[in-house]
Amino acid sequence: MHLWVEDFLELFTTILVAYIFVLLGVVHERTALLMIYLDIVLYSAGGIVGTMHYVYFSGEPAIHMALGAFFSAAEVIPLTFLTLEAWSFLQLGTAQGARSTTPFPHYWAVMFLAAVGFWNFLGAGVFGFLINLPIVSYYEIGTALTANHAHASFMGVYGMLSVGLALFCLRYIIPQKYWSDKAARISFWSLNLGLAWMVFATLFPLGILQLYHSISVSYYDARTLNYIGSRAYSVLEWLRMPGDVVFILGGTSPILYLSFLRIRYMRTSLTMEEPREMLFTDIVASRQEC
Repeated sequence: MHLWVEDFLELFTTILVAYIFVLLGVVHERTALLMIYLDIVLYSAGGIVGTMHYVYFSGEPAIHMALGAFFSAAEVIPLTFLTLEAWSFLQLGTAQGARSTTPFPHYWAVMFLAAVGFWNFLGAGVFGFLINLPIVSYYEIGTALTANHAHASFMGVYGMLSVGLALFCLRYIIPQKYWSDKAARISFWSLNLGLAWMVFATLFPLGILQLYHSISVSYYDARTLNYIGSRAYSVLEWLRMPGDVVFILGGTSPILYLSFLRIRYMRTSLTMEEPREMLFTDIVASRQEC
């Protein structure tokens, strides 16, 4: 049941990211709808067939392993395509923005949403697929490889999504003269580099060593305090510290600063302050043109 809940959350994430991309004009509406439909098909099939490979060792047919592995890996494709489409727009916009006096206001919000697609592909797709293979899962479940997949996919997808949506909202609330693109840029690179450091400098190598020890010695011994407290294991754990410092100080501090700006300089609502006829200017103008 929890696997179906996870699939639903990932599907909802794709739909939400697609909606924001279309709202900001970085992805065409037809492309977004096509990817959403594809995602619904993949997650529907994954929810029925894809989860069967988790009970492979209980006597399920081998075909379930193949089908489960396919749908588990294919679920990341739609969001990856959306991310590539948005990234192409950002690259084009960067070239045009150098000559424009009005730069794209939601650049860093879109960058965070693009990071959602990147970490969804890497954390949920690559790292998830590595441990979903039944023979690997049999020896590694509950080890650092599981934590590696969990951290990369959870923070990389839902964490980056939360920050991206927060920036999207804050950009509307904070007046232009007080807004800081520099703070958003520092937060983006610090969160992503800190997470990448944690994954590649600590969790992934720890998981590989623990998997090797589990196969060569025993699964039980690879999870004992004697092994986890070994010198090599401790050194790799302490190597995580620089990434944590960058992640916490460089990643969260700018977001807290922007949140402080939101509280101090929050815009007042302009809807009731505008003259009533201004609300109908576009409609009147369009009727006159017709």
